[in-house]
Amino acid sequence: MRIAVFVENRNGVGLASEIMRARKAETHSFHLVTADRDGRVAEWIEQEAAARFDGPAVRNLFAVDEALSNEEFLEELGARVRAFVEEERIERLVFFNDQSQRGRRVAQALRRSLPLVLVQDGHLDFHFKKTDAGLRDQNWYYGSSSPAAVCVWGPATAHHLMFRTADADPPVHITGALSHSDDPALLRAARSTTHRHAKRPGEALRVVILDQPLADQRKLSKGEHRKQLGELCAALAEFGEVEIKPHPSTLEGHLTWLRTLPGVTVLEETALLDAAALDGYDLAVTFFSTTYLQTLRAGTPLILFSPPALNIVFPTVNHPLLRNVGTVGELVDVVADLQRSGKFIANAHGEPVEHFLTFNDDVAEDVVRHIEEAAVPAERPAGARPADPAGGTAADLSRAERALRAVQQRQRRPRSLAVLGLGFSYVTGVAIPVLTYTQSLLAQSPVDVRYFDLGVYSRAEDVLSDLEGAEVVLLNSLAPFWRSALANDLVEALHAVGRSVVLYAHETEYVMNFEGEQHALRHAEMLKVLPKMKVLCVSTAQADMFRQLGVNDPVVIYNTVPQDTHRARARRTPGAEPRIVMVGSMQDRKGLDLFSRVAELAHTRGLPWKFAWIGHKTWRIGPSTLISDRVEWMGALSRDRVREELAASDVFFLSSVDDPMPLSVVEAVQQRLRTVTYHRVGSREVLEGVPGYRSFDAYTPEAALEALRGVLGEEVSEEEYQDVEELFDIPAFTARMTAALGLPGPGEDARLAVDSALSEDDDDRDEEGLPADSAAEGDDSKSARRFAAVLSRHGRYLAEDFARHFKAGKDDEALRVGTEILRRRQPVDVLIGMAEIRARRGDVKEACRLLSAAAIAGGERARVWSEVARVAALLGTRGRSIRQLARKESIRIELGNRSARLLKSD
Repeated sequence: MRIAVFVENRNGVGLASEIMRARKAETHSFHLVTADRDGRVAEWIEQEAAARFDGPAVRNLFAVDEALSNEEFLEELGARVRAFVEEERIERLVFFNDQSQRGRRVAQALRRSLPLVLVQDGHLDFHFKKTDAGLRDQNWYYGSSSPAAVCVWGPATAHHLMFRTADADPPVHITGALSHSDDPALLRAARSTTHRHAKRPGEALRVVILDQPLADQRKLSKGEHRKQLGELCAALAEFGEVEIKPHPSTLEGHLTWLRTLPGVTVLEETALLDAAALDGYDLAVTFFSTTYLQTLRAGTPLILFSPPALNIVFPTVNHPLLRNVGTVGELVDVVADLQRSGKFIANAHGEPVEHFLTFNDDVAEDVVRHIEEAAVPAERPAGARPADPAGGTAADLSRAERALRAVQQRQRRPRSLAVLGLGFSYVTGVAIPVLTYTQSLLAQSPVDVRYFDLGVYSRAEDVLSDLEGAEVVLLNSLAPFWRSALANDLVEALHAVGRSVVLYAHETEYVMNFEGEQHALRHAEMLKVLPKMKVLCVSTAQADMFRQLGVNDPVVIYNTVPQDTHRARARRTPGAEPRIVMVGSMQDRKGLDLFSRVAELAHTRGLPWKFAWIGHKTWRIGPSTLISDRVEWMGALSRDRVREELAASDVFFLSSVDDPMPLSVVEAVQQRLRTVTYHRVGSREVLEGVPGYRSFDAYTPEAALEALRGVLGEEVSEEEYQDVEELFDIPAFTARMTAALGLPGPGEDARLAVDSALSEDDDDRDEEGLPADSAAEGDDSKSARRFAAVLSRHGRYLAEDFARHFKAGKDDEALRVGTEILRRRQPVDVLIGMAEIRARRGDVKEACRLLSAAAIAGGERARVWSEVARVAALLGTRGRSIRQLARKESIRIELGNRSARLLKSD
């Protein structure tokens, strides 16, 4: 395939080289092309190409100093790029910006005749201080030129492209960033929770200002840009040495002005400040730049300065090396703190880096695949309106009607989610599922997601003010209720104003008891507000614990882990000296003593087993806890190293005495590692009976040793391990969490409601269960199929659960389980049972619908009609006619059956 790559700067050449080095890219021929009549940019591009390529040269469609005005140049560009495509028999064209003057003209010239693939080349964001007409940056329109495919860095960009307008439906693919997403050093930096200290407190700082061509990009006027730079340099000068690195595209006039600034060193604009060069600075300052990825690699703190006149806003990213400020005064405060203490005061809140950048080992390969698969988008007939992704009649509606439906849908389905917690990092497991979830949610739903660290607030009023626009508030873990004085009052205040408050719990009974002793008063207050929240649980055992604490209807959604790129399988057959590993912090709750005693017992019995523990040491270790020399204590390791150690082991031995649904077991399952846990651990409810898993009932070294001996002697079941892995897979977890939060879900048309969703009857049905739930059985929507698949693993237990709750008189629990069953099938006993509950509650309409479904469902017909008649007797006058009909049908069928038996005997 002959592929053209249109480049406008040196960065584009670098990205083209990444694509050309991808696996299978050698089967294609690549042709680099640019358009520059001034010669300066073309010279830079040619120099970069010469340094990177042996073969392909860059073809400039224009001669240097060609006598053309800017309008003539752009008009001629369209004609020349079409001629180039025809002459070189180009089959695909890759470009990196469809909103630059050149990129827009290339797209206009070729989009109807050639598949165009747009590849994101730098950080894009779409938040603005003002959104009046004409104030949006050109970035807002990125991807609007109808390309055949758009390859973006992460879910935040995909979210904007898919949901910026009601008609938006671009072919967006989240591939990650070329040269960034596949960098292990950047991944470690992005997930780091610490940073190096600056020089000794009080010493002068070395600061670099990474300037941007804001005036040339029409983000600021030339005068305002220079005014802000002047004030910035003057303010920073008192803290040490200040250097300015101009952007490579900076015009000569601005460079000349920069050199007039007093006490400032101006670096060469053509110099590249990579991570190694930035490592020599104590602080970097910029306006709006992708350079933050390099400062993260270097470990250099970065201040993102958004002066009042700059409309576009760099997103607030929650990382210890990043800080957003809005004025010079605020910036000075941060720098002063850095010099005084050596510590950088980073953003207190913000979104994780991975909202903007997906990490993936195969970025270039994914981009090449999308280039190969790209096709010219079908042109919409003149006057035709966009098709409604949800189907139905939406395509026949006017724009005004579609806009009205969007507003109506917004009243029913929340579009904003605030996640509250005490820090969000990948160091501990408590934040990992929700971080993974919001990345997946952003990529598929119009929901706006914001993170808030409750630990930095001192007044509940401030929290309420920041949460003003959030329709759903998700508290991640119970820890804020014990660690913060605000959590209990905050929930009360949110509940009082009718806000939806959801708790995603990760705590065990052990932790609840421990924290209840340590923080008795706050714990007692938390128990009072628990029933006012919707509680999401990671296991059924945890849900049972919350029911005992007064929670009416806890929902089990399990959890998930990131899609780590390094995930080698463990060996199928144990080695001569089997290796047994545990992953977790060193503390008594994690079974530190038991693990050590099992290692000692195995040695005493002459078993050639090797034991290893991965995790940092904590203060929660009792004086009588054994820390055995027979165990290799490896300390804290990176996620990549943990994955490597799991792959090099034979058994994952989770020695915890109490854990609701440990993520480490999910990771062990993903790598097909034999697993052993105590029977009270939540993993048992999804792994019990699966070959390759054992649990032990008695929490003793002898019982654990026998479980280890047993699991070493059996093969891992690939099929059943895969089944468990799919339960915890990111798409499945996203569907469950989204449904539990009541947000627009993956695979739905999130912009417009389905017609029936606006009716009063369907309001009742969605809440109570039958039509909406049973529709999932035959619904062709992606979300319905995915949700049904998630529940299918435990389908055989659901009928038993329903019967148990029904017999015990736990009507709410029976309805909940029955609703889950009816999502896939309609067993008569469940329909009758749910109808009886509704009848006892006086919900005649719902009971009648359930009875109707039971009459149609089949089964032993005489018994079915007899049961219908029995339940209809509970419906009063409304049920009298149903009861008479049911009794007649029951008698008729019974007589028919007797006649058939008599005839058969003859």
